[in-house]
Amino acid sequence: MAQKAKITVDLGDDELYRAVKIAAIEHRASLREVVIEALKDWLRRQEELEDLRDYQETKGEPTRPFKEFLAELNE
Repeated sequence: MAQKAKITVDLGDDELYRAVKIAAIEHRASLREVVIEALKDWLRRQEELEDLRDYQETKGEPTRPFKEFLAELNE
């Protein structure tokens, strides 16, 4: 059984807290659900940025046809 992780978040801004709480209520979500969704979205963006950096690093490198690559694997 996986343990539940708990954290305390200090937003440092009462207005932000109130705005998030109101938005959560309007969307019929709990603050917990909002935070989880925000963290998952942040992780997805980090993965996308990493993919973009990887692409930019290889951009301009020589390429070859996929069939040629497959033929090489079968040798």
